[in-house]
Amino acid sequence: MSKQSVSRRTLAGLPLLLLAAGGLTGCANDSVDDLVSYVEEIRETKKGEVKPLPPQVREEGFRYQASRLRDPFMTPSGLQMLSDRRKNSSIHPDMNREREPLEAYQLDTLRMVGSIQKGDTLLALVQAPDGVIHQVRKNDYMGRNHGRVKTLSREGIELIETIPDGMGGWMERPAQLSLKD
Repeated sequence: MSKQSVSRRTLAGLPLLLLAAGGLTGCANDSVDDLVSYVEEIRETKKGEVKPLPPQVREEGFRYQASRLRDPFMTPSGLQMLSDRRKNSSIHPDMNREREPLEAYQLDTLRMVGSIQKGDTLLALVQAPDGVIHQVRKNDYMGRNHGRVKTLSREGIELIETIPDGMGGWMERPAQLSLKD
């Protein structure tokens, strides 16, 4: 290579070098006085006021008391027949038995989290809202509606709940707890 081509190459890169040096000298100014004064100005502006919350009004609850009254759509003969049937009904919860731990919770707050096999017996694992996991067997009780476990499977628990029928008697209804992923 000749000396002339090297000088041309050096001269061609010179404007680029001067431009970069000029850009770096612009960054050399460390003065942030204008930024500091702007922040001070913002801090000195009047702050808005938040109005206090209005006093909380306590609403009186209403308790429906007509549940013990006669159904206005039921004929007197129909009421007598219903009353006789209720007296002869064998459906009622055993109020003298000792309550089980899972009867302290509503059924919809309990979660089936698994099952285990002990010999020939299948046990369901049910988690209470407090995080404790309980073993549940057939004929155990759970839920606040006197729910008795009828069948257990790896996929869920089937129960029969004994609930008030709204007319002074009791009735049974099916319920279930499924294994949730």
